[in-house]
Amino acid sequence: MALGLCSAARADTDQKAGQQLPLEQTLYSGWRGSQLLGSHIFSKMGEYLGRIRNIVVADNGQVKALVAEGAGIGITPEFVFRLPWEDVVKPVREGVLIADLTDVRSRQYGLFPLPLVEPDENKPQVEDFLVTKVLGDYARLQTGAGYGLVKDVVFSQQGRMLAVLVARDAAQGGGTLAFPYPGGTGRWSPSASYYGLPFVTAEQADRAGLRVDPKRFEDRGAG
Repeated sequence: MALGLCSAARADTDQKAGQQLPLEQTLYSGWRGSQLLGSHIFSKMGEYLGRIRNIVVADNGQVKALVAEGAGIGITPEFVFRLPWEDVVKPVREGVLIADLTDVRSRQYGLFPLPLVEPDENKPQVEDFLVTKVLGDYARLQTGAGYGLVKDVVFSQQGRMLAVLVARDAAQGGGTLAFPYPGGTGRWSPSASYYGLPFVTAEQADRAGLRVDPKRFEDRGAG
């Protein structure tokens, strides 16, 4: 699965001033996609609703919904449903989430939302994607040369994708680098087979990436 990033990032009118700060100032205040997967979710009334199994992301990097697996008898899942992002209580905490809805309303959400309007054939259709389609992808340069593996993605507390974390190939020197998400997938299609970095050479990617300190994520979680 590819996330081909354009070299010219499209302007995103939804970005807030805080999200325009340098990546090193925002990265560690966000939450990691892989860590949210498997988190337990409860209603505001305290009912256990299930576990997060996936994250639905729009083309511009905004989370649209969480896919949850509902609790059944024993370890057998009873149902799956799609929880709109606006119904998730913020700030997001990895491990346990609260849904801003009553126990009754939680049963009304289906997995597949109904379209509100007919698609406009004159406008290009952009695709939502599941975060699990990005995690674990090969990361390649514009030449097709291998660079590493997508280790994780980081979202802001508002649910905007901030960065993609790439673990470099040993031949590239190893280590994990963070690359900003440009605010739109551009030429990317969820049906592609790798994550495309917007660089021609490994040296360019090395200079553009922010080296990740995993302990800063862990220390924040411990607090």
